[in-house]
Amino acid sequence: MRTLPVLLLRLPLLVAIAASAALVVEYTNAGDPAFCGVTSGCFAVRMSPWSRLFGLAPLPSLGLAAYALLFGLTLVARRKSQHVLVASLAVLGGLFAALLLWVQQNVVGAFCAWCVAVDLSAIVAAVASVWVALRAWKDEGSVLLPQRKAVTGAWVTAAMLAVLVPFVWGRHPVEPPLPAVIQAESEPGKVTIVGFTDFECPFCRRMHPVLHGVAEQYGDRVKLVRKMMPLSGHPGAEPAALAYLCTPSPKREIVADQLYAADPEQLTRENIPKLLAEKAGLDADVLATCMKAPQTIADLERDKKLFEDLGGRGLPFTFVGKRVVLGFNPDRVEMAMTQELGGPRLSLPVWSMFLVLGVAFAFAVLVTLMTPSGDQDGDASKNERSPSA
Repeated sequence: MRTLPVLLLRLPLLVAIAASAALVVEYTNAGDPAFCGVTSGCFAVRMSPWSRLFGLAPLPSLGLAAYALLFGLTLVARRKSQHVLVASLAVLGGLFAALLLWVQQNVVGAFCAWCVAVDLSAIVAAVASVWVALRAWKDEGSVLLPQRKAVTGAWVTAAMLAVLVPFVWGRHPVEPPLPAVIQAESEPGKVTIVGFTDFECPFCRRMHPVLHGVAEQYGDRVKLVRKMMPLSGHPGAEPAALAYLCTPSPKREIVADQLYAADPEQLTRENIPKLLAEKAGLDADVLATCMKAPQTIADLERDKKLFEDLGGRGLPFTFVGKRVVLGFNPDRVEMAMTQELGGPRLSLPVWSMFLVLGVAFAFAVLVTLMTPSGDQDGDASKNERSPSA
């Protein structure tokens, strides 16, 4: 019973640290998810305003720092006032975690498994910290753990692994299979780039020369496919998307150049056929008729539905081979191309990460339980009993 409340405090904090580190990997990655798929609840939470504190700092980064600090305090707390400080901070963290669980349920409408792991761990740690503080308030020695270096070293090592291991595994993720619809666009021997776009979207306009440049750089080794996702806030996006779908394949890049470059006010159903007749050599009447055709409208709706089915929540949204690029990120596009052309890489399954962390956490607990209570390093320390949480 002496060690139980302290273990119930430290172990959840280690879980919160590891899960926060995994989320930091996800948030600093512009795609190619290591721990969360693009259709997962984690991705939905990540794309929500609640993923950043006041819209600035990513919550996982703040959480990682906060839980690492709190865990460090549990290692050095000796007096009852220090245990009360730990409990106060842990309770604040637990209350905030409960709020985030409520937000996922009622605001975002999706649960992030890694976020839930962090939040539930924070709540358990908050309860345990109060238990430790109450016992320490009556008797500081009642929460005394062995003070040997081996015990402290085991806990510090477990905490370091909780931070570092997710970053290592995040660099070598198991690549999820491509959705069947995206796979159907692929050609053997080529890297297929499938990009969802809106011709009026500023970031899509910036992404266009990037993708066009990649296609020119790699030539026959690349196949570029555009899928239409006109946003409701861009009135010219839908007419432009219909015009693009009506364009014969050989002229689609020329048409894309013109649609991205056009003033948004020019992108109307009446003006686009004239614009493309002048700039791309298309027949204006044929194009205008095609833009109204039920089949063209059905093709556009199919692209929109595909975007939703794939979990898209922002533009541009691009598949580079098996890898996903979120938003405007030229560096990530180039990195994805390099990885795709480089062939298979080392993949570390997530279960093996759990195994490594589980062994490290269990070892810390085992060393603690096997060391006699009050056992300390050094001759001078034998006369002291310094409680620790």
